[in-house]
Amino acid sequence: VLYDRRRDIKTSATVSLARNTVRNSTGIIINSCSKDKMQRQTQWSNYSSNRKHRKRLLLYTVLALATIYCDGLKASFLSNNSRRKAATQHVSARIQIRQQSLSRSPTCNFQALEKGKCNYFSTTPSLVEKNTLSSRNSSTSLRASTAASESSSESVISNQNVLNWIRMRLRIRSRRLQKNKESSTSYQWTKQNLAIALPALVGLLVDPLLSIVDTAFIGRSAGGATDLAALGVCTSIFHMAFTVFRASTVATTSLVGSASTPEEKRQITKISFGFAFTMGILVFLALRLAGGHMLTGMALSPNSPVFHSACSYLFTRAWAAPAVVFIVVAEGAFRGNGDNKTPLVAASVAAVVNLILDPLLMFPMGMGMAGAAAATAISQLAAAAMYAWRLWKRHLLPQPQDSCANVKVGEVVNNIIGANVAMLTKSLSMLVFYTAATSIATRIGAAHVATHQVCLSLFWLLTMWLDSGGVSAQLLFSKSIGEGDSIQKMRSLTKYMVKFAMVQGLAFSAFVYGIGRFVPAAFTQDPTVTHYITQCLPHISIQMTLVSLCLVLEGLAIGGNQFRFMASGTAVATAAGLWQMLRSTSVVDIWAGPVNTFFGLRLILGIIGVIRVHIGLAKKKMTIDLHDADANAATATSNGDASTIATS
Repeated sequence: VLYDRRRDIKTSATVSLARNTVRNSTGIIINSCSKDKMQRQTQWSNYSSNRKHRKRLLLYTVLALATIYCDGLKASFLSNNSRRKAATQHVSARIQIRQQSLSRSPTCNFQALEKGKCNYFSTTPSLVEKNTLSSRNSSTSLRASTAASESSSESVISNQNVLNWIRMRLRIRSRRLQKNKESSTSYQWTKQNLAIALPALVGLLVDPLLSIVDTAFIGRSAGGATDLAALGVCTSIFHMAFTVFRASTVATTSLVGSASTPEEKRQITKISFGFAFTMGILVFLALRLAGGHMLTGMALSPNSPVFHSACSYLFTRAWAAPAVVFIVVAEGAFRGNGDNKTPLVAASVAAVVNLILDPLLMFPMGMGMAGAAAATAISQLAAAAMYAWRLWKRHLLPQPQDSCANVKVGEVVNNIIGANVAMLTKSLSMLVFYTAATSIATRIGAAHVATHQVCLSLFWLLTMWLDSGGVSAQLLFSKSIGEGDSIQKMRSLTKYMVKFAMVQGLAFSAFVYGIGRFVPAAFTQDPTVTHYITQCLPHISIQMTLVSLCLVLEGLAIGGNQFRFMASGTAVATAAGLWQMLRSTSVVDIWAGPVNTFFGLRLILGIIGVIRVHIGLAKKKMTIDLHDADANAATATSNGDASTIATS
């Protein structure tokens, strides 16, 4: 640039900087850039004789220009940074001066400023008249924010503007402090979630384990295959009967958890137990009076030996029906009160008693099927007794000193009945969907129904693990509502549970995908069934994430008392899944289409339910704030305080 194009140098400062940079970098000394053109041509000819020197000079020149550019950027950055730093220090000084002024003047507060009684805003006493601030030319007076105010003897500042400025700064500071407090204070959702989910998971796995124990001992009895067939039919009947009433656990957990006072919690618990006792008696009478017709409806002939074994098991175990419904409601009551250990202890007691009594009653006493049923019934009665003892010890039922004046019994009864009916409807819809899937698979063919049974068993086992997250979400959300937590905290809980559901679902999806090659060989040796299972497992793997999100979001919505909405949504999802299932021609079609539709619609409705809960909470908070503002305004009106009226 300097030599090849032979341009005249017009800016001496740039040339001087370039000359110094090149001298320091390369050692090439350029004596003067203002000499005549002949001298420059001579220097250039000396360098052009060597191509290596020519390239080196070009490189050094580029480096010099780059250095100049970087120095300019650095100078500009330092200038801007210094200006920002000076402005920040100036604002901080103003805030400090005004805070010191407010602290030195005892009457200088917001109310006094509004009434015009306080005009003290300098570090030293200054002459203030008619809302003006006199700033003297001294080092101890208030520094003006601009250079013009420093030279002037007076600057007029409106008290209202100063008041608004201080309010704005304090509001911003309070928001920052609140944000820092919320960010530094962890809600410890993971700890609370695991404290609820792990006991719930163990409790959910106890009932399948009891069925496995009964199956193992009955398979070794003298009846053999006949008793096993009878047990399968009876297990289906009890599963349909008691699974439906598991909805009472969900309803009781949400109602007790969202109650605002201990008296209301105890009243809800009492009424729920009354409802459970009534339903338990009805189930017992139905099993005792119509048990034979139920077995006949399950395609058992009254003359077959399986029918007699099934009647023996069914009628003996029916005596524990009231205890089972009592256990279902008691589990919800303890969870709603934040006690997750008692359900775990009661389930463990039932498992131990059943494990001890099964071989004793079946083999030494020779009771056979009736002994297995009696062992299961006694174990359930033992669990009910454990719940009753804990209820009495923890005082979870109404006490004599309770004041029921604030508890509307009629409204509580309506809420309990409505919640239980809604959850029963939801459970029945799910039961209809799974029953229809099994029926359609049976009609398609034997290999298809065998594949469906294997996939359904694996699916239910994994769903029990995933459902523990839904139980935790429901309990934490209902507890937050009952304690009147802030909307920010409940949003934090919602975000955490959604993230937890996503991570949990992806982990289970990866697990199912990883064990896919080993599952068929563990259940069957039939090549046709193995082929169908291999085709169904990828769909089940994808569904794990969908099911996890669905159960957690449904738990959040039910924790917000969206019982009817979720029941209606499950019924709609069941209808859509059945409509699609009728077109299925293989078991792969059932698991690829209708199951995804069923859980996909439930997931969408769960999202809508959670949004409805948050909107309702926001409206409720707004109503409370408006009510408080009206009350403050009424109080201020009676006292004649104009400033409080304006604030309200």
